Amino acid sequence: MKQISGIYIYPVKSLGGVQLSESAVGPHGLAYDRQWMVVDMKGMFVTQRKVPKMALIQPVLQEGRLVLAHRRDPEDFVATPLSGPEQAIDVSVQVWEDTVNAKLCKEAVNEWLSDQLGTFCRLVYLPLPNARPLAEKYGRPGEATLFADSCPLLITGEAALQDLNSHLATPVAMDRFRPNLVFTGGTAFEEDDWSSFTISDVPFRGIRKCTRCKVINTDQTTATVYQEPLATLATYRRDAQGVNFGLHATLREGQGAALIRLGDQVTA
Repeated sequence: MKQISGIYIYPVKSLGGVQLSESAVGPHGLAYDRQWMVVDMKGMFVTQRKVPKMALIQPVLQEGRLVLAHRRDPEDFVATPLSGPEQAIDVSVQVWEDTVNAKLCKEAVNEWLSDQLGTFCRLVYLPLPNARPLAEKYGRPGEATLFADSCPLLITGEAALQDLNSHLATPVAMDRFRPNLVFTGGTAFEEDDWSSFTISDVPFRGIRKCTRCKVINTDQTTATVYQEPLATLATYRRDAQGVNFGLHATLREGQGAALIRLGDQVTA
């Protein structure tokens, strides 16, 4: 039997993750997942690909606020409302090929982030109506995501990680892959072939395998960058699209918002 063993959101794209025991899930993924993003002075998205120490900034959902603090100094923090910035300043920002209108967070937050990351940057918020349509080559009409790279959800299996770690001299943790949902049970990489699955009777559509980049080489607790596990994964998990680990997914068309909990049964 397969069961949900991990639920994670990443409120700010490329910052630390938040582990949950349950989460609402809707057409755009888990609630608050990647609804904020760090951008540079030109409005271009900034990620761990260029700034690995973004992993050290830890978001916390607290009393209607998104709180950001450095892992090593939690007493030094800034906060912004979960409902979006207090001000109504629209800015045009870019994430991959998409340009969208977002809301700019207050200057105190932007100054704090710039100091922490050592580069000028700003934090922006994406209202749900401004969600980005999925690419035509794999999305369906009406499917959209917020600031995630390409799709609303990423699901991975513990068996896949065990298989990968059996090839590595030093095992890695699942947080390297920044999934939203992790399941236990089943066989390694079986999720590759899931065109549809349910979690506690909530139906999902499997979209495509997740092509991995060098971010998986960044230790999410120290921001140290290694050569693994991407080098080893590339030796046996490469296809025409790239090196794969995990499955992108979204709610099935017509399914309304639902609640996902740890221990929920997964059926493919």
